[in-house]
Amino acid sequence: MNLSAKSISINSSTKISLHPLASQLTKLIVKAYLSGGQEAYIKSMQTKFDCYNSLPIHNVSLVNKDVNEYLLIGGCFSPVFNLKDINNNNTIFLSYKTSKKDSKPEHKKQVKKEFDQDVIDFIYMDFIRAISILSLAKPGLMYPSLKTIMQEYKSQIWSEIFNRESKTPKDYILLNNVADLLDTTRGTLNSHTKLKK
Repeated sequence: MNLSAKSISINSSTKISLHPLASQLTKLIVKAYLSGGQEAYIKSMQTKFDCYNSLPIHNVSLVNKDVNEYLLIGGCFSPVFNLKDINNNNTIFLSYKTSKKDSKPEHKKQVKKEFDQDVIDFIYMDFIRAISILSLAKPGLMYPSLKTIMQEYKSQIWSEIFNRESKTPKDYILLNNVADLLDTTRGTLNSHTKLKK
């Protein structure tokens, strides 16, 4: 990845929205919690952290979209995260941009394309890190929808992490890979996907 970051502050006119991929993955996690019967757990976790408004319990990653407008690309895959509640007191904001210095007009389109792919890879990496430590009762519920999302937002990150020695790189994650990530079995995850929604 060719990304560099700097810490920023926000103000009342700053607009922050979820990157479309981050939005889909966040909804996927919430759906997995709810479908797994963990609605009370989510409410409990959100209540527990409500009293810490002056501590930076969130560390979010952003990319610039427009003047004073950002897309959130990381730090949102948690049951205690609420986009409406983040501020300078409870959140550390990191703004990312491409670290490539080439600014020749004929290269800008390619640099933008590479940056957009780096952002997708970054989001998937943050998602992978998050689901490996989340307390999901039935994480296998995410897999069918995750496969659909990966068809829209392709990334070689899956091959780089899970299939480094494969002669045929994959731009998606296998159920076996998810099982390895969560220290469970493929059969256990497969049983989750067969549950009635």
